[in-house]
Amino acid sequence: MNGAAEAEPGGGGGAGGGYRRRYRALKRRLKLLLYEQECFQEELRRAQRRLLRVSRDKSYLLDRLLQYEQVDDDSSDSEATASSDTDGEGPKGRSLP
Repeated sequence: MNGAAEAEPGGGGGAGGGYRRRYRALKRRLKLLLYEQECFQEELRRAQRRLLRVSRDKSYLLDRLLQYEQVDDDSSDSEATASSDTDGEGPKGRSLP
């Protein structure tokens, strides 16, 4: 007979109803937290994809910049050696009118 009273909704005294309300409230809160977690995980995945794309773009641009700097370094080295071989006979050696 005690088992039947406990199985009935609201049965078993006033204490059983309080636990049931707390259980339902906690269950609703759990569902809400799980939904929030899914939303945050999706947002994290989007941010990670965006970060990956940006880091790839950065690497590509740095490689391109490095290629241009290497070309400029090669040409400026030859210009620097040509101007240093003249020892003042270039534009610095001229007098202004």
